[in-house]
Amino acid sequence: MEFELEKIQLDLKVTWKISRNASQSKTNYILKLGEYESEIAPNVRYQETPELIEKHFKELNKVTKMQFHWCSSFQTAVNNVLLKRDHKGDLEKALQLPKVENVPTSFSIPIMELDEVENYLKENAEYQVYKLKVADSKSLDLLKEVVKHTDKPIRVDANEGFKSLDDYLAFEKEIQGFNIQFIEQPFATDMVETYKLLKPKSKFEIIADESLLLDFHGPKFQEMFHGINVKNMKGRGLENCKKQLEKAKAFGLKTMVGCMIESSLGISEALHLASLCDYVDLDGSLLVSNDPYKHLLKVKDGCLSFAD
Repeated sequence: MEFELEKIQLDLKVTWKISRNASQSKTNYILKLGEYESEIAPNVRYQETPELIEKHFKELNKVTKMQFHWCSSFQTAVNNVLLKRDHKGDLEKALQLPKVENVPTSFSIPIMELDEVENYLKENAEYQVYKLKVADSKSLDLLKEVVKHTDKPIRVDANEGFKSLDDYLAFEKEIQGFNIQFIEQPFATDMVETYKLLKPKSKFEIIADESLLLDFHGPKFQEMFHGINVKNMKGRGLENCKKQLEKAKAFGLKTMVGCMIESSLGISEALHLASLCDYVDLDGSLLVSNDPYKHLLKVKDGCLSFAD
């Protein structure tokens, strides 16, 4: 039995703008092995491109074991589709985790014009918590506009946008009265000492995203962050993501499962990890207008469940 690869284009409901780029669609892939499928969501932040995915795929049927030069999202799909095959599609049994239902997810607000905020929130009012993308302190006006129209908790995701500790602290001072749940990845991954200085000063929890890849050093992360955001596409598969979450808990860190822009195929895989998490951010497929796997999940009152 050989692997097959299918390219899919996911069209976004709105322009997806974060601190480093903007897009209106996303090219993902579906890796197939017999009746089983898994998603590949390449991330340009890690130099993952469609060309690279297709290059890896040409190698896949020629080898008998995992190649560690393959990018994370590709390894994720290979590991997950094999896990499904080996357990006849039963990921709960494979991961030894309980089935979850009615899991509240945050819903993302990309960087947008101020006059677009009110209508965007009205159209997505069912969600219990929002996640706002910011670029730097210049995004303060956007956050203020969001707060003007909702009293729900907000998770602030900077995607490495802040360039200095002073710049971030000035931003934090302005938002102390807002209902902020946490701040995600304010600085670049190489600003280790800045994170160490920030953690004891911050009024909010600081969550690692881009700083976490395949593994992390527990004591080092304890100095830098209050928690981690584990993503299936970065973690090289559900089994390793489970290990990351369990390790984080052992070091007293908060845990979150997040995602890329994905169809409900990828999101449904990551949802199996929700029982290990303090926070869930699995809205990737909810931002897509032509989700080919929409039938796998149901959404009610801002909560995710597996379809019957």
